[in-house]
Amino acid sequence: MYGKRLVVMKFGGTSVGNAERFRQCATIIGEAAKHDRIVVVVSAMAGVTDLIFKTIEAARHSDGSATEAHLQRFERVHHELAENLFENPRLSAANDYIAEVVAQLKTACTALSALRSDISAQTSDSLVALGERISAWTLAGYLQQMGSQAEFVRAENVIVTDSNFGNAAPDIEATRTQCKLSLVPLLERGIVPVVAGYSGANSQGKSTTLGRGGSDYSATIIGAAAGADEVWIWTDVDGVLTADPRICPDAATLPEISFEEAIELAYYGAKVIHPKAAYPAAEAGFPVWIKNSFRPDVAGTKITHDARPANSPVKSVTSVKDATLISLFTRRDVHPVELWGRLFLRLGQEQIEVLFATQSSPEHALGLVLRKTDAARVLQLVNSIFRIELAQGVLLPAEVNNEIAVVAVLGESMKGTCGILGRVFSAVARCDVSVIAVAQGASELSICFAVSAARSADVVRAVHDEFCPSAGANIPVCLRPSATVATGAQ
Repeated sequence: MYGKRLVVMKFGGTSVGNAERFRQCATIIGEAAKHDRIVVVVSAMAGVTDLIFKTIEAARHSDGSATEAHLQRFERVHHELAENLFENPRLSAANDYIAEVVAQLKTACTALSALRSDISAQTSDSLVALGERISAWTLAGYLQQMGSQAEFVRAENVIVTDSNFGNAAPDIEATRTQCKLSLVPLLERGIVPVVAGYSGANSQGKSTTLGRGGSDYSATIIGAAAGADEVWIWTDVDGVLTADPRICPDAATLPEISFEEAIELAYYGAKVIHPKAAYPAAEAGFPVWIKNSFRPDVAGTKITHDARPANSPVKSVTSVKDATLISLFTRRDVHPVELWGRLFLRLGQEQIEVLFATQSSPEHALGLVLRKTDAARVLQLVNSIFRIELAQGVLLPAEVNNEIAVVAVLGESMKGTCGILGRVFSAVARCDVSVIAVAQGASELSICFAVSAARSADVVRAVHDEFCPSAGANIPVCLRPSATVATGAQ
């Protein structure tokens, strides 16, 4: 048994989006379990976590009809899944389990509606990962029905975190102890543990969540704590691409990227891996594969420390389509260092990410490029922090441009390569597009710039064509994981 590799497989929301997808996941797991020891981490069905948040919000505002409609939809989606997967007596057990979970959500909504108050982060964490719990229970049950040895394991019994509800951080040592208690005995008996993603528990046993998209994080946390050889993230794309194929139809799958490149790409909007998820894997030293559960025969992309260089210094071009530029200006006779320092300190405390910032000393100006969803909060902070300076005219009212997009050009090989900036902006100029703001990271891993949102797709195509012409012909054949996976029914 211990001669076999240990592989953690995570299946995302689209990979478990309906009964057919659950069957495909079971095929993938069953085939892989012939060669390796497998731990499975499962997301909620696509759309279910958002549905739970909507249900909670409706209950908080005492909107009884919306609350009831959301609850009925939550229940219906999972009952339909069970009816399409299970035969009695397992179907009866599944319906009982779903009813138990629905009752927990309904009880919480009744209390929220009566109190008409904000929900605490702790209470929210006890509810928002219920979709993952049903998915994991269902997948384990279906594997059993198909003759595989599998067992559902609650995430609270595996991942130990701090008490930062809503965005908890793992305690790897404590999680390692829990893995020895809850996962290793199952693996020793040839059983596949199926764990709900996105959640864990603090040292007092209270449910916590790892932040939205945290199921990837769950997989690499477990991988690091359990001593995995690899983690495979199963999603609905073939791997990491040189660009969004909806913008660049000739975008190709990259065979390998580094952890640093993966983190940077995810930060700037590429569908790669949750940024946090890369850190446990990078520290533990095992690779992460991004693979397509809809096309499991495709090799995918390997994220590793020693990624092979690509043919081009630029590996990928991505964009954040909904961004905002907030520009702040001080009077000429004011030195703004202290003002900007206060602002960045507060942004850090509020955990608001700045995509990039630019500063002009002669103009005493600061430009903050943010995700549009964060813009209102940042403006409120500016008005709160600098209310005296704004009243006295030391700081001028903020200027806001909501019609921008951020384009990120990325590749480790750009470092020390002459002419990259020139080629990037020559390509932009050929589109007759003006650059609104620009920054290059200190690591020289990426070049980021803001352009008009209406022209961002044209810019991405132009830069991609400059560095990755006929991308599919230039990308080398992918390395494959050492274990093969059956394609299953498509």
